[in-house]
Amino acid sequence: MDPTTVPDEHLQDFANTTISILRLPTRERLSCMLNAKKVIPSPENIPRDWRGLCTLLNYTIPSGCDPTDPIDKIFKFCEAKTTIAHFIQCLQRIDRYDVVEETEELIISDVKYFKEQCSSLANPAPAVAPNDFDINIITLDDINASNNGLPLSRYDAFLLYDKADIQSATAVVEKLETDYKLKLCLKDRDLRPGVMFEYQSIIKLISDRCNWLIIIVSNDFSKSPWNRFIMNYIQSLAIEQRIPKIIPCVFGECTLPQELKCYVHLFFNKDNPFCDPWKKLRITVSPNKSLALTDRLGSK
Repeated sequence: MDPTTVPDEHLQDFANTTISILRLPTRERLSCMLNAKKVIPSPENIPRDWRGLCTLLNYTIPSGCDPTDPIDKIFKFCEAKTTIAHFIQCLQRIDRYDVVEETEELIISDVKYFKEQCSSLANPAPAVAPNDFDINIITLDDINASNNGLPLSRYDAFLLYDKADIQSATAVVEKLETDYKLKLCLKDRDLRPGVMFEYQSIIKLISDRCNWLIIIVSNDFSKSPWNRFIMNYIQSLAIEQRIPKIIPCVFGECTLPQELKCYVHLFFNKDNPFCDPWKKLRITVSPNKSLALTDRLGSK
């Protein structure tokens, strides 16, 4: 990917977009090519593998950390603050032009997809006509809306969690839906069977039709590439659109992911007489702003 051969539009996109938008196939290809150690260093005497990227991105994999897939660990550390342009420059500095050329089309495709998602968020799709069973029909609610000529369903929040945290997820669903009458969307419960391109459909659903993304943060959640991809993509989209989108919720002891440390978390595992996390979650997520304000003022 020689900068002189890349169209200006892509150069601009690479400079303004972080590597968090890179999709799983691209990440897997980068891991495959960069995880293996190289003996011969670059002309700058920098290792021509993941170790060189650690040097250039100012990241040190913690001692005692599982060495499996170091590229994935580098992404977790730097993806929210490293642009595609800078990442490519680092690959060139470690003399890995083969990696740059191998992933060029994948990266351009990822950027194109990200821009399409941003565009769809700015210009929501119109209501789907009856029997128009297409890629916009993502949830079971959408089937009913389509059959009755109604607009596609909107949700107060999408709940993203790891299966190991099902008890915490159940508590959130019962509290927000039963007690607070809010409308959540869950992958396991609400996606229609047979939906194509699952992770792309979920991203579209969260971007276009969910006001918030509630994340149950845990060590198990952080270990899942699928969860982290969804989280980082939505985070990048929220930054691009300059709108709040993510609410991290902590129910047990865990190490907070680097990319979520900039957010105010709700801690359900700590006693605090000045903070009711359930009430704060309700006030934030509730679409009824006057009700949320009344609730907040009433607690003073």
